[in-house]
Amino acid sequence: MVDESGHRFLAGGGEMGELTRAFDWSKTSLGLPETWPQSLRVTVRLVLNSRHPMFIWWGQEFIQFYNDAYRETMGPERHPSALGAPGRQCWDEIWHIIGPQIEYVMAGKGATWHEDQLVPVTRHGRLEDVWWTYSFSPIDLENEVGGVLVVCRDVTSEHRATETIKLINEELKHRVKNTLTVLGAVASQTFRNVSSKAELAKYQDRIGAFGRAHDLLTAANWAAAPLHDVVSSALKPYRTSEGQISISGPPLFVKSRQALALCLAVHELATNALKYGCLSDANGRVSITWAREDEAAEPQFVFIWQEMGGPPVSAPHDVGFGSRLISRVLKDDFGGSVEVSYGSTGLVCRLTAPFRNLETSLS
Repeated sequence: MVDESGHRFLAGGGEMGELTRAFDWSKTSLGLPETWPQSLRVTVRLVLNSRHPMFIWWGQEFIQFYNDAYRETMGPERHPSALGAPGRQCWDEIWHIIGPQIEYVMAGKGATWHEDQLVPVTRHGRLEDVWWTYSFSPIDLENEVGGVLVVCRDVTSEHRATETIKLINEELKHRVKNTLTVLGAVASQTFRNVSSKAELAKYQDRIGAFGRAHDLLTAANWAAAPLHDVVSSALKPYRTSEGQISISGPPLFVKSRQALALCLAVHELATNALKYGCLSDANGRVSITWAREDEAAEPQFVFIWQEMGGPPVSAPHDVGFGSRLISRVLKDDFGGSVEVSYGSTGLVCRLTAPFRNLETSLS
């Protein structure tokens, strides 16, 4: 038993501090605590007094220490018997996973990091699938590595929640796809006797654009979507001629409503360009650019659709769905303004909005 008055570095630490002080270390390769190297003493002190799950493997036998927070992740099979025991025998069923990682650190190659990794653990009489986020860091011993410090967290509940969300999203994606298919079938029946099939084709194309935007957002859990991917998705049916459409801009993200609105707006612009604008001419070009501009009082997001090399265009006499979508929905969802100009060089559509209205990342 350790004399508490003589080993102040073992003071405190709750149950594991008490067990560490009471343990007969003379029966291990470590020997009595007064002989332990300073680096081990400091690390044990740190571990015992931390509320984050921590663990130590020390020496060639990987003698073990752990704290109260780590104890909560263990079953009765290992607590308290793991304290002071050799690591390889203690964790035999997962040594093929963690052993090489430990050896990597002990060989002086640096720390390791593992995120959301499956490392099954025997707890309460059965082998459980457990996902961990953890790091293995070297503990110095003069000019070599004396041991490994483990800082870890059991993320099984978060992992399973994420998997559940993925399943729900896949189911929603499937159901929405079915709904879009039904809408297309209903449209076919509704427009069956209409003399012009153009309206039916236009409706079905819009459903298709909405579906592509939906797929993009589903992949990102409906949080946000990369702007480049949104534009590329909307243009997928139109990029048949190499070089007619160029896309350029920094990596930015848009919110889910913005992605849907922009995808449909770009679809409408491309459809009109193919029928009446620059894409109706083999020499025509579309330039799509976006940028952050800092000249104004606050940074602005500027998105420009510019047509070149096509026939002269003029404003439509009637305001249709596409025009309303571009001028109203796009404006509202981005919280900005939309300007559309027509001229001999082609149509130009310019969306301007406060940069803060965009998403900063996929999270």
